[in-house]
Amino acid sequence: MSPEARLEKILRADPVVWPAIETAAGLGLPDCWIVSGAIYNTVWNHLTERPPGYGLKDIDLFYFDNDTSWETEDRVIRRCTPLFTGPVPIEIRNQARVHLWYEQHYGRAIAPIRNCRQAIDDFAALSHSIGVRLVDGRLQTYAPYGLEMIFDLRVVPNTANPNRATHRLKGARTLATWPEVAIEPWPEDPAITQAGPRTDFDGLLSLLHRAFAFMDGRIDPPSSLNRLDIPAFREKVTSETCYLAHLDCRLAGCVFCDERDDRLYVGKLAVDPALHGRGIGSLLMQQAEALARVRGLPLLELQTRIELSENYAAFLKMGFTETGQTAHGGYARPTSRTMAKAL
Repeated sequence: MSPEARLEKILRADPVVWPAIETAAGLGLPDCWIVSGAIYNTVWNHLTERPPGYGLKDIDLFYFDNDTSWETEDRVIRRCTPLFTGPVPIEIRNQARVHLWYEQHYGRAIAPIRNCRQAIDDFAALSHSIGVRLVDGRLQTYAPYGLEMIFDLRVVPNTANPNRATHRLKGARTLATWPEVAIEPWPEDPAITQAGPRTDFDGLLSLLHRAFAFMDGRIDPPSSLNRLDIPAFREKVTSETCYLAHLDCRLAGCVFCDERDDRLYVGKLAVDPALHGRGIGSLLMQQAEALARVRGLPLLELQTRIELSENYAAFLKMGFTETGQTAHGGYARPTSRTMAKAL
């Protein structure tokens, strides 16, 4: 079975996305496609045995009308949106108008788009570049970079355009939603993965000891890391979500995330001291934020020791604020600051 036939079989069996494809075909809009996430997310849900519609924020519909007035696009949106009655909202956009608002939204200007295929060509990831439509009952697929990446559960950046920030954000959300998907990093960025049973726990423990060595003799009481061994870390990876950063196949950093009531607790954020200044800690924190958003948690929380003023300052720069101070057992003075960040 060809990749196109395999894709069509999956889409036709999906009760969320296929009705949207059928509805789009009856709108009479020029150059009309259902694109991107609705397609590859549906494939990933099928391959990972998740329910239809899982992880879909919306279904993107592109069309191309040379009338670039907002009034005309607004009439199309108001006419067509009520026709999509599925559980996932539809987002309808005239690609001929994108250059008019793109700079305000994304911070850089782009030239006018010529047609919807060009818009699909320019997505932030090569694996996201896909559109489908029904023509006379037959499914047409436009995938300029092929379908193999989707079926291989890979996200590959499109470096032809300056999409680094978008690729990072989408990659973080994808990993938080479908941890089986491999996110190929932007050049010079670390690769972020979720730890599992096959993790190199010796290497992970060694990284943490290197990263936390500067605390020795500075904090009282000593770090709880000193009481953890390999079995304890295996259990921690099972009960919490641990993300790893690798740079040139070298373990560069990690962060542990633990869901607690209405918040995601961030612990053991660590970066190899030899790799400081590369933005690795910020990328790991971005991944933690993505996980919290996917789980519907409105708050990140962490603790930092009173003595580590540089850590406190770094978390303030990341958008955290101090919400309280606590003392370890047996200490009359505060030993830790609690910090939180609203999402």
